[in-house]
Amino acid sequence: MQDVLIALQTDLASSIAIRYVCLIENFVRFNMQAVHIPDVDENGHLPSRGWVHQSWENAIVERAEKGIARLLQKENLHRYSMGEPKILSGQRDQAILEELQYKSYDFFIEGFLHSFEPDRFFKKLDSDLYKNMPCPALMVQNLVNLDRGIQIVGTPDTILSVLPWFFKFWHDLPVKTDILVCHFDTSKKKVATLENDTHLICSIKESELNHGKKFDTIRSVNGSSTKLALLIRDHALVISLLPETSGHMAHILATSPCPILLCPKSKTHS
Repeated sequence: MQDVLIALQTDLASSIAIRYVCLIENFVRFNMQAVHIPDVDENGHLPSRGWVHQSWENAIVERAEKGIARLLQKENLHRYSMGEPKILSGQRDQAILEELQYKSYDFFIEGFLHSFEPDRFFKKLDSDLYKNMPCPALMVQNLVNLDRGIQIVGTPDTILSVLPWFFKFWHDLPVKTDILVCHFDTSKKKVATLENDTHLICSIKESELNHGKKFDTIRSVNGSSTKLALLIRDHALVISLLPETSGHMAHILATSPCPILLCPKSKTHS
C-alpha cells in the first residue's frame, strides 16, 4: 500500500482533489496523510512572544483543525486509510517539503485549479517545493472520469525515464494508457506522426514486456508546442517528468486542464 501526503485547504481545489483521489482509490489503495498549513496572514499580526503569542497560535491551530475536519467530513474521506490531519506551522512549501522528506512518502497530492494563465503554472513549477520534490506530485486541476484514460507524455530524452514511475504506482488502474513522444518543431503548422522513430518505440515495447503492461497506443509526433498541446487535453491523468519552465513541455502542460502527475528527474525507480 502506498503512503501518500495530501495537502488540504478549505477551498474548492482541495475538495476536487479529494474527490479525484477517491475515484483512484477504488483501484489503488493508499495510506493517506492529510496536512494543512494555516495561512498566518489571514489571521492578523502575530504577537511577538509570551502567553499572548501562544494563545494566538493555539487559536489558529484549533480553527484550522475544525475547518479541515469539516472538509473531510463533507467529502467523506475518513472512510479511507487515513491518520489524523497534521496541522503544521511555518512557510507552506518548506513545511510540506520537510514532511515529505521526513516520512519518505511515495507521492504528494494537492488541488491546483486549472486556469488559462500559464505563468501561474510556471510559478508553481519554480517553487521550492516542486524544484526539490523528492517524489511524484499529483496536481489535481479538474475532476474527470477515469474512463478518459492515462497519457504518458515526454520527449525522446525523457519518455523512458517516466515509465518506471508509471509502472511503480499507476499501472493497476483499469483504464487505457497511451504514450505520446513529442518532437518539438516551432516551424510546423500541423502535427505530423513520425514513422521512423523505431528504436525508441522498440525500447518502450521492451519496457512493456518487462513489466507485463500493454500500452494502447504509442505515438511519436512532430510539431509546435501549441499544436501538440491539443493532444493532451482530454485525459483522466497526464504523466510527465517535472519539466523546466523554459522548455516546450512546460508550455503544453500549462495549457492542459487534466490532472497531472509530475515525476522528479532523479530517484527514478526501475
